[in-house]
Amino acid sequence: MTMPELAYINGVFCPIGEAMVSIDDRGFQFGDGVYEVILSYDGHLFQLEPHIQRLRRSADAIQLTYDFDGRPLEPVIREGVKRCEFSDVMVYIQLTRGVAPRDHTMPNDCIPTVVMTFRARPQIPRQMRTDGVRLMTLLDTRWANCYVKAITLLPNILAKTEAVRRGYYDVVFVTATYEVRECSSSNIFIVRDGRLVFPPRTESVLHGVTQRFLLECAAGIDVPVDEQIFHVDLLRGADEVFMSSTVVEVLGVHSIDDQPIADGKVGPVTRRLYEEFQRRLPQSIRGTGS
Repeated sequence: MTMPELAYINGVFCPIGEAMVSIDDRGFQFGDGVYEVILSYDGHLFQLEPHIQRLRRSADAIQLTYDFDGRPLEPVIREGVKRCEFSDVMVYIQLTRGVAPRDHTMPNDCIPTVVMTFRARPQIPRQMRTDGVRLMTLLDTRWANCYVKAITLLPNILAKTEAVRRGYYDVVFVTATYEVRECSSSNIFIVRDGRLVFPPRTESVLHGVTQRFLLECAAGIDVPVDEQIFHVDLLRGADEVFMSSTVVEVLGVHSIDDQPIADGKVGPVTRRLYEEFQRRLPQSIRGTGS
C-alpha cells in the first residue's frame, strides 16, 4: 500500500499522523540520539552508504549501540521510498538510545528507537538558485562536537530563526576570534583566486556528505581545493561564496552581513560546480543499488 507522507517506527510503517513514540524515549527527554537526512531522486538514493557510515560514526561518538549489521537500515530506507507517493523523497532517519525512566546516566539495557519519515524533497526556488541568498554571521556558542550529527539542534534552530526574522536566509557561525565554521545546517565554501576553500573538517564542524561529493566535482572540472582556516574578513572579501548540504545541494550566496560578495551575483565557479553536481548525480544515484 502506498501512502503520501510515511513514517517508520521500530519495524512498522504507518501514516505520519499515526506515528508515536513513548514519552519516556530518551530522544524526547534528552535529545539523546543522532540523525541523518538522505535524498532520493526519482526512486534512487543519493550517497546512501556515506550517510549510513556517518550515522554509525555519530552513534559511536555518543556510545549508542545499534546493530547496524544485524538490523541494517538500508532495506528499510529503500522500502519506504517505494511505499511513499513522491518521485523525489527526503528521508529523515532518527536513532535514539530508546525508552527508559528519566535519568541523566545512560542506561545499559536500552533498546534503540529507530524512526524514519518519508516526505517530498524540499525544492529550492529557481530565483534563489539564480540570484543566491544573503547570510549573516553569528557567534558560535554550540557544543564542541558538531561533527556528531546529534538531534540536539536547539542552538542551530535559534540561530536560523533569528536570521530569518531579520530577513536573511541563514547564519554563518564564527568563533570569538572570527574563524569561520559553517551554517546552521550547511557547509560553507569560498572561492578565492580560482581556488575552492573550505574550513578544516575538525570536530567543530559537520563533515558533509554533499561537501565531500563536491570535492570530487571540483576535481572533475580542475578547480583546486584548499582545506584551511579562514576568517570573516576573507569570507566577506571572497570572489564567491556558496553553501552545500543534502537539501540545498549547491546554493550561491550574494551577500554577508549586507555586504555584497564581489559583484553581488552567483559566481562562475559556483555555477560550474552546480552543473557538475547535476551531471554526476545520475551516475552517483545509480551506483547506490536502490
